[in-house]
Amino acid sequence: MCTIMNKLAQLKPPQVSGVGIQLVPPSGLKLSGTIATRDPAEDLAPFLRSTHGAALQDKLTELRVDVSGLAFVNSSAIRLFVDWATWVNNEPEAQRYQLTFVMNPSITWQKTTFTALKSLTPKVVATVSVG
Repeated sequence: MCTIMNKLAQLKPPQVSGVGIQLVPPSGLKLSGTIATRDPAEDLAPFLRSTHGAALQDKLTELRVDVSGLAFVNSSAIRLFVDWATWVNNEPEAQRYQLTFVMNPSITWQKTTFTALKSLTPKVVATVSVG
């Protein structure tokens, strides 16, 4: 039996202090902990960019990003989510996937960030509430 792994499953999450990063097959990513480093883009942006590329190569229609366990992120980390939505939005419409954030609406930063991001890129970002 031959199993072909998708590109997303082949990614190796970086080790980032305070942040848990887990791939959730077949088309998900789970982030937990806190992102409070001065420049989170240094460690996380290359991985998120690779995740975006893998989603495109795998021709995903949706990528679920579970941030419900992400208790705190600073403004620089919020920028990473904005950039990601922008990358997806800038793809040709036929290649785009939906970026669905699974969030906990009782965590203020999640509710405000993803509500705003969804309104800015409604064809790209969706949210699902848990908790």
